This record gives sequence, C-alpha cells and structure tokens, in this order.
Amino acid sequence: PTPEELDAEQQAAKEQLQLILDSSRPKHLGYGVTSGVSNMVAGAVGAAGVIVLAPVMGTAVGAKQGGIVGGTVGLVGGERVIV
Repeated sequence: PTPEELDAEQQAAKEQLQLILDSSRPKHLGYGVTSGVSNMVAGAVGAAGVIVLAPVMGTAVGAKQGGIVGGTVGLVGGERVIV
C-alpha cells in the first residue's frame, strides 16, 4: 500500500473509533454505573462458565484420546487452567 492509502486507512480507523467512543459514553452517572455493573456481571458469568466447562472439556478430550487415564489427566489439566 502507498503512504496515501495507509493515511486514509488510519484516518478511517480514527473516525470509527471516535464514533464508537461517542456512542458508548454514558449520558449521566446512573447510566455509567448501570453499564459498569452490567459488564462486571457479564464477566463473572463468563468466568463461572469457564470454571465449569474447562474440567469437563478436558475430561472429555482426555477420555477420548486415552481412556480413563486420559480423562483423569484432562480433568486435572482443566482444573489447573482455572487456577
């Protein structure tokens, strides 16, 4: 790409970023707090899902590849991912 094309891409990216920032700014404190709490809850729910799914998936993959020993290693490995 030419320097002009790179400059045009950079300018377009800056404009898109500004649009995103402008649209996501809260109108007042209440909206900001609600949005922040919502994001924290979503993150906590996602983390809880990983805590449950990592050992289960590790067990399933390990059992498929190596029987009972592989399942046990997968379970322990999945738990280590969490910690």
